[in-house]
Amino acid sequence: MDETITRYPSTGPIFLQGGPLYVARPGQLYATYPGLTLEEYAALNSLAIERLLESLNAAAEAEQFAQRTASRSRSEGDESGWRARTTPPVGSIGYTGSYREPSADVVEVSVVSVLEARGPD
Repeated sequence: MDETITRYPSTGPIFLQGGPLYVARPGQLYATYPGLTLEEYAALNSLAIERLLESLNAAAEAEQFAQRTASRSRSEGDESGWRARTTPPVGSIGYTGSYREPSADVVEVSVVSVLEARGPD
């Protein structure tokens, strides 16, 4: 399992949805994370190994396809109109609609100076 997740990170959610990746041993306070094989993981979580393998293969193939497509579009220049940005945008990126510029009549006052002037309550 470790090799699968390391090589194809998109398979991680499939494992998480299938069940826990740990083994709880009676009498031990903490769960252990042994290096499970795919067959052991499927048996531990009562999963059909064939369905698990189908899901993992589909995720791995999709990830490989996405990597090939991305590398090809970078090397050839993508004709779709989308361009990978190589530098950050120039200027302000803006704020959300709820942001308001601070008012000019707001005076900044140190909290410590206010508490010293007020004294203990």
